[in-house]
Amino acid sequence: MKERFKNLFLKSIKVINWLESPGFLGMQKAGNIFFGMIILIGGILYYLKGVSEVLNNILMGLLMITMFSLFFVLSLRFYWIKPPKFIRKGSVNPAQLFDIFSHWSFLYGIIIYSFVASFFIGGIVVAIVHIILKLNFDFSKLYYHLFFLATTAFSILYFMYHVSVKGISTKVIKARIRFYLAITTTITAGLFGLSLKEILLPLITYLGIGFAWLSYFVEAIESEV
Repeated sequence: MKERFKNLFLKSIKVINWLESPGFLGMQKAGNIFFGMIILIGGILYYLKGVSEVLNNILMGLLMITMFSLFFVLSLRFYWIKPPKFIRKGSVNPAQLFDIFSHWSFLYGIIIYSFVASFFIGGIVVAIVHIILKLNFDFSKLYYHLFFLATTAFSILYFMYHVSVKGISTKVIKARIRFYLAITTTITAGLFGLSLKEILLPLITYLGIGFAWLSYFVEAIESEV
């Protein structure tokens, strides 16, 4: 289990580094891919203008998917919303901040980073469902759940990264998970009868799901030792 997560993170880092490496015309390879897609899809749309509306929708959807996917992948390298200095602690991007195993880096991840990441993921979903498949849906509800799912996924990946790549002890991880579970259950108990529960309760619920899966992964790693 530990090696699987380690391989996942190392391969992901290689992909991000490759996208950030220099490409043609002084741009990063990510920029080359995006502008290459614009030229390719623009050319196809120009020569096949009016041939098929379905094909046009698919091509425009692919362009949006490419754009939001690149933004999502590179979001670890840019502070779309920069935290205060006492949180950044000298880090120049989210990737460096998440390298620090601290309460502040985790809090930034589950709130600010998950908020930004869910926007890009939402763009990909809109491109597939609304533009390509032409299905109508309530984007506000979609984004609402995407944000909470992003917090869950971030929680799992954050802790597993520090276990598998940074070598943090599973005992330390388990203690931190229990601490966060204690906080979430305490907050949940204090929300009864308050209007804030409509916003915070789903977040706490999704985080609880993430912590439950984290506990399983940590136990699985310990059982392999």
